[in-house]
Amino acid sequence: MNLDARTNRVARFTVIAGILVAIVLVVSAIVSSYILRQNSIKDRSEQISNLTVVLAEHAAQTMYSANTALDSLVDAVSAANVKTEAEYRAFAEKKAQFLNLEEKTNSNAIIDVATYVGADGRVLNFSRSYPPPNIDLSVRDYYQYLSTHTSTQTFFSNPVRNKGNGKWVFYLAKRISNAKEEFLGIALIGVSAEVFSKFYEQIGSNLGDGSSLVLFKKDQVLLTRWPFVDDRIGKANTSEIFEKVVEDPKLQGRVILTDAPTALRNNERVQRMIAFRNVPGYPLVVGAIATEELYLTGWRKSLYGIIYTTVFSLILVFVGVKLLLRSLWANFKNQHLANHDALTGLPNRLLFADRLQQTLAQAERNKTKFALIFLDLDNLKSINDNYSHAAGDSALCEAANRMLNNVRSSDTVARIGGDEFVILLPNIESESSALTIAEKVRSALLEHFMANGKELVTGASMGVALYPEHGDNESTLSAHADKAMYRAKSGGRNRVCLFDPAIDI
Repeated sequence: MNLDARTNRVARFTVIAGILVAIVLVVSAIVSSYILRQNSIKDRSEQISNLTVVLAEHAAQTMYSANTALDSLVDAVSAANVKTEAEYRAFAEKKAQFLNLEEKTNSNAIIDVATYVGADGRVLNFSRSYPPPNIDLSVRDYYQYLSTHTSTQTFFSNPVRNKGNGKWVFYLAKRISNAKEEFLGIALIGVSAEVFSKFYEQIGSNLGDGSSLVLFKKDQVLLTRWPFVDDRIGKANTSEIFEKVVEDPKLQGRVILTDAPTALRNNERVQRMIAFRNVPGYPLVVGAIATEELYLTGWRKSLYGIIYTTVFSLILVFVGVKLLLRSLWANFKNQHLANHDALTGLPNRLLFADRLQQTLAQAERNKTKFALIFLDLDNLKSINDNYSHAAGDSALCEAANRMLNNVRSSDTVARIGGDEFVILLPNIESESSALTIAEKVRSALLEHFMANGKELVTGASMGVALYPEHGDNESTLSAHADKAMYRAKSGGRNRVCLFDPAIDI
């Protein structure tokens, strides 16, 4: 009896322990499955959100390139001092202008066509052939708008099938007027929707099946997308999500999960994640979309493995991951401190030297220009002596922020000494462009700021050197920018000086 009772107790204990272990395993499997699912959604959401940043930057750069080409067409007319419609027509119809339009198109893969349009809406010259065929564009939206408005802004058209080759194109258009604001015609740069889509394909193919990338106008008209769906181009997106994102800056790039009907599947409800982001400086919106099949693919593949994971292995994994993250964070922090200024957070001399080397190599390879600006704060010592070093530190931090706010996102601002900074401007177009940015920074540094309850101001002496005009290597460029800076200081401070080899300082 005692033995049987003992056996029963052990049996019951074993059964209970087995049930408890089974419950723990099931609960662990359910919890782990849920956590992994949420992490999969979070990770994919971050990827989609970050991707919209890349897409917006690409769209901005592409539109800047196309708009620059468009401006050059309008500037060419202005330079010719055209006063009447007849003079404009005579100018635009020349063979020389065809060669100019052809060059604009051939120099940029995204440009499908460049065109001069007359006041009556007919093509006077375009980059595909000379003389052009008889094409009437008076029904196009850009003509309807620009012919009746005196706006000097770039008009972004709805996509249309180009009358020259039947491909989908959307246009950047500008009105051409004389000094009396009389309408003479239109300059056009056509951007290929399909070429744009091929760039998206390079990114989207890495996301996987079930993803799509889109480019809209702010009026919700689809300009292009990947995968390229011919009958969707030019159609309006009536999504409420789109409207909310465009109107609310807080929703820019935020991933939204939705099962709203989609026109691509006959208004079928499809669970998916969507993120939209405005393109800075342009009336455009980029978007990235991933269906549930895509963002839960990894989770589904791992589901059966999670079921067989034990509590002890989970603990080991979590501990290992935690230690790894802690180690990576420590390494990242040490690396950041080694390459950045501790006070301002700007790149230090070591990191700047590496970026300068990369920029020089890229400029040599691509035959492009870049500028180097040496900058010395004019009265930091006076602030330190008269108001304390804490005020001086505030001045340095404020100066660093103002420099960052007045250069491009692709530029580098570094602190290389006590009151010495250097700005690297890659892919600069001309001497005047570099001086414009330098002057913008100089003006920003003249604005008053508060430190320790005192209103202070600092200025800067700046020297500019350009590659390759002022040097074809790091040491020469740096020396020349430094000389130009000291010429600015010796000339009265708070100045921007371009290196001049004719002046010996």
